[in-house]
Amino acid sequence: MNDRLTVYSPYEKIYDFFGQSGLDIVPQKLRDYLLVMPSKECPNPILTNENPRVRFVKYLYYDEANPLNLPMPTVEQRKAIVFDPYKPDQPTDKRYRMFTQMAVNQAEIEGSTICRIVMGKTIPYTPFSATIGVEFVLLSNYAHDSNTRTTALSRTYSMELCLLEALNGVNIDGVGAFMFSRGVHPDCGSQMIYDEKMNVGRAVRMAFEAKGGSPNGTSENF
Repeated sequence: MNDRLTVYSPYEKIYDFFGQSGLDIVPQKLRDYLLVMPSKECPNPILTNENPRVRFVKYLYYDEANPLNLPMPTVEQRKAIVFDPYKPDQPTDKRYRMFTQMAVNQAEIEGSTICRIVMGKTIPYTPFSATIGVEFVLLSNYAHDSNTRTTALSRTYSMELCLLEALNGVNIDGVGAFMFSRGVHPDCGSQMIYDEKMNVGRAVRMAFEAKGGSPNGTSENF
């Protein structure tokens, strides 16, 4: 019997499962990545339209036509559109537009574009690995959705394509590699949605793989 005191004492943990990899950080990582927030690892990200995340932010932030021709919002402007749970009814003039939960009644908006990042279904394949679904809900006022004044006639569909370009095949440190394939997760895909009021949009479901350590300290493949 192992006499070493652990958090599992008096029992012994015989292997590490995938859930020990810090999955709680995923919504924050995705939020900051999609908003092109500077980080210690990348203090000066590319802020031109060649970056799909820049295009995503402009579609999200601006309600006007030709959003891609407008300047990239500043870091402070980008921070201001992230939902503040301590001030749910006190958004800035741009209102809250980025959420990491499905619904916030005080911030339901019929006049602007929003993005919700919601953790989806977890499918464990072994004790050591699983794929985690992530759903991106993109909604925009029906008039704003079609006022882009470019060849892209739908703002939210353009945002979906930006999401796929920014995430599909990208390995996010501390999270995993994002994939858009039903061979990886059965929920992957996208579809048209609307709220039966004034908002139309897209629901985009992607997935990433999460792995834990096996008893000998290595990772096990699916």
